[in-house]
Amino acid sequence: FVQAFLHSVVQERRKFGPIGWCVPYEYNNSDLDACLQFLEKHVSTTIMVGSAISWVTVQYMVAEAQYGGRITDDLDRELFITYTAKWFCDEIFKPSFTFNNYTSDYNYKIPEGIEIQQYREAIETIPPVDSPLIFGLHPNADLTYRLKEAAEMIATIIETQPKDSGGSGGKSMDDIVKDQALELLSKMPPDFVEEIFRAQIAKLKGPPNTTDKGFAAPLNIFLFQELQRLQNIIAIVRLNLKNVAAAIDGTVVMTTDLLEDVNSIFDARVPRSWTNDASGAEISWLMPNLGGWFTGLLDRQQMLYTWLENGRQVMKSYWLTGFTNAQGFLTGMRQEVTRQHKKDQWALDDVISHTEVLGFDHEKIRDVPDEGQNIHGLYIEGGRWNRQEQRLDESEPKKLFLGMPAIFVTATTARDLKEMKINYGPHGPYNSAVYKYPKRNDRYLIFRLLLKTEAHPFHWKLRGVCLVAQTE
Repeated sequence: FVQAFLHSVVQERRKFGPIGWCVPYEYNNSDLDACLQFLEKHVSTTIMVGSAISWVTVQYMVAEAQYGGRITDDLDRELFITYTAKWFCDEIFKPSFTFNNYTSDYNYKIPEGIEIQQYREAIETIPPVDSPLIFGLHPNADLTYRLKEAAEMIATIIETQPKDSGGSGGKSMDDIVKDQALELLSKMPPDFVEEIFRAQIAKLKGPPNTTDKGFAAPLNIFLFQELQRLQNIIAIVRLNLKNVAAAIDGTVVMTTDLLEDVNSIFDARVPRSWTNDASGAEISWLMPNLGGWFTGLLDRQQMLYTWLENGRQVMKSYWLTGFTNAQGFLTGMRQEVTRQHKKDQWALDDVISHTEVLGFDHEKIRDVPDEGQNIHGLYIEGGRWNRQEQRLDESEPKKLFLGMPAIFVTATTARDLKEMKINYGPHGPYNSAVYKYPKRNDRYLIFRLLLKTEAHPFHWKLRGVCLVAQTE
């Protein structure tokens, strides 16, 4: 019965989108049958001969072998292991056992007795609509599910509506798009010229307490690469907008690609050539609407320009979302901290990231840290960060994403981390993933960080708690 219940829970959890499973897997009845066969054989070889059930074997076979064979994402694997750890244990044979660990009108219990009819009658009493709590999710997950459905429907309606304006009087679609293109061109940031910024970076200082400067400092190299990437995007957008305006005037041939871009700008969507190159690889950031994307371009240009002109001494905190390669920033930071500990003979391979959530926002940071860096711009989904008590807490109703305070990121060795003896709560820390977008998968994973929690980390794992750099 537990196996069948687990099967239906993992199946239905898919409807909640990324907060349910990062990748929606097609679990089917053959997985269930294989597990039931295994359980039958395992029980007959243990209980029938008087020895105890090996729960570790059962959990491994169900979560890692039978269902786990389909799972490709590490976080989904951890989630499935959490379910089996909670429900395949000695507790299930106690009469007081319920699947729901919260109080509710209906308790999900294992029916008593061994007759099939008793089970059928018990199943008939299960409520037709399940609360997200039975999946381990917060009631807000229901709102996530409904928003996801509504967004998909609206996108379909926009794509199917006619593009021609009927009758006379109003502006035609071409006029609207041309005005939009010329307006965006007037707001475009100036180009970064490689020869100029290469010379500027060569003069920049490196991290404190080291002799590195210019291109010898890892974060300065990172800044150079980010400027190259951003300049590439600025050039593509500028050229594309000029071509769109020229094609509408008729001075350039209107190709199928340009026609797609015209339709995108008319629908206030981001043209594909701005976010992906010809091979389909991602070259910038993804946003559902044009306004948000363009604001992002201006903000990113402003941050990199400030860093380039003034050096790192003015960068009290970095906007992590603004980097096209956020992992590169964290790697550069680790390399710099390792070099600052040359005397302690730290090796880059032994160094791990260590994070500390600060009690305030990035505007209140006074000084630039000597070692490590402060980052901001992250949001938490599935829970909230209690700033007074500095720990994870339940989400507030109807608030899906909540801003996180600034986070201090540095590098340390595993031995030094043990010596710090940080208190992460009675059951240890919750190891949260940080993603670039709410669409969770390995490709958008930036890094992992440890958060203090009073509840068991299993609780947050089932809640689907993670940090994201963008909320849409």
